[in-house]
Amino acid sequence: MTGCKPWAALSAVSPLVDVMREPDAEPPAGALLRGWRKRALLTQEQLAERAGLNVRTVRRLESSSLWHPRTRSVLLLAEALGLDGEEQAMLVAVTRGLPVPARRDDPQESGPPPAAPAVPRQLPADVATLVGRRRELAILETYQGANTVTVVAIDGMAGTGKTALAVRAAHRLAPRYPDGQLFVNLHGHARSMTPIEPGEALARLLRTLGVPGEHIPRHIDDRAALYRSVLVDRKILIVLDDAADEQQILPLLPAGSTCRLIVTSRRRLTCLDDIRSLSLETLPMVDAVALFTRMAGRERVMGTPVHVLTEVVRRCGLLPLAVRIAAVRFRAHPTWSVRHLLDRLTDDPLAELKAGRHSVAAALDLSYARLSTEQRHAYRVLGSRTSTDFGVDAAAALLNTTGRQARRLLDQLSDAHLVQEPAPGRYRVHDLVRDHASAVQGASRLPPDLAASLTSPPR
Repeated sequence: MTGCKPWAALSAVSPLVDVMREPDAEPPAGALLRGWRKRALLTQEQLAERAGLNVRTVRRLESSSLWHPRTRSVLLLAEALGLDGEEQAMLVAVTRGLPVPARRDDPQESGPPPAAPAVPRQLPADVATLVGRRRELAILETYQGANTVTVVAIDGMAGTGKTALAVRAAHRLAPRYPDGQLFVNLHGHARSMTPIEPGEALARLLRTLGVPGEHIPRHIDDRAALYRSVLVDRKILIVLDDAADEQQILPLLPAGSTCRLIVTSRRRLTCLDDIRSLSLETLPMVDAVALFTRMAGRERVMGTPVHVLTEVVRRCGLLPLAVRIAAVRFRAHPTWSVRHLLDRLTDDPLAELKAGRHSVAAALDLSYARLSTEQRHAYRVLGSRTSTDFGVDAAAALLNTTGRQARRLLDQLSDAHLVQEPAPGRYRVHDLVRDHASAVQGASRLPPDLAASLTSPPR
């Protein structure tokens, strides 16, 4: 009887339909648990031992409608009973006091079966101008977790194209996940917005997966348990964009091996097990020139010396966001030559790399705003006073601190991708980051508009 449904499992004992309809009947959770326990040919004592729980827990759950056990205890019981994903979701719901939806295989249900929720297709439009990243795409498409959910975290400094890469990979992977594709922008680095709380993200995901709003538990642990139960045995691709840190995404991790998760973040997510980290660097010179040419239009750059094109993208720091903005500005000014653009970038690159709502300086402002006070000081000093590779001792001297403290701060800035570590113990600062650090060092504070718009403390 391993594959039978819970209604059928209870039919010979105490049908849940009758339990739900009779005001004086035993608790629904008790009826479910007792039916599944008898299906497994277990006594209360045997079930408790198999689940690693006190037998009083089993007895109280089978007999009391006023007691709500911990979600962990419910999941241990579900595992001990060998429940499938649908059965686990039902047990979690009834132990939380939530209504149980009518079952298609309920012979006493006279109404028509509820319509199945639409398969979610939430991926944003693919990015037509993604250039290069063949190695990274291959990793995203081929990496497979060992006996668990497959998780790849894409990290990198602001503007390296993490979201574009994740969306391109997700579109390629979508056919392998016929049960749907989910996309959530977590706003880890967004102007005028605080990062989305995990509980709110779970509520959105559960509604998308067909769980009615009134059935979504209040407590985050219960939401996470229901989310994992709903996803069991479903092939779903999930993209979590712009994560602030590990704590924001831990409750959003599915269980099992049928789902795939792609996470993007400006920070290295170093506290997650069974995760493949993929750090994005700036583009190779050839790819950066190809991106500029494609965005600007081949007819506009035709006849431009190669060394001028390479110098333009070098002034952009080979950063995809900067290259795109430079190309868009160039395309919007038909009288400009590429050499004229180069002259402007030479004078003040950060001022030139701004187009509409896109700005390299604004993107770096948001990364800087998420630093602690101590980290901001180190960022300003090291960014504005270093021009080549440097070591821990040089950093300690500039910061007027110990070598141990300097190394700790360098590790933190490296995890935030605001300092690069090209070799063990050697560090450098990206050219555009150096320009930004010099600007905020001169101001000695956050830009006024950013300081006014931030509503949460730095993480």
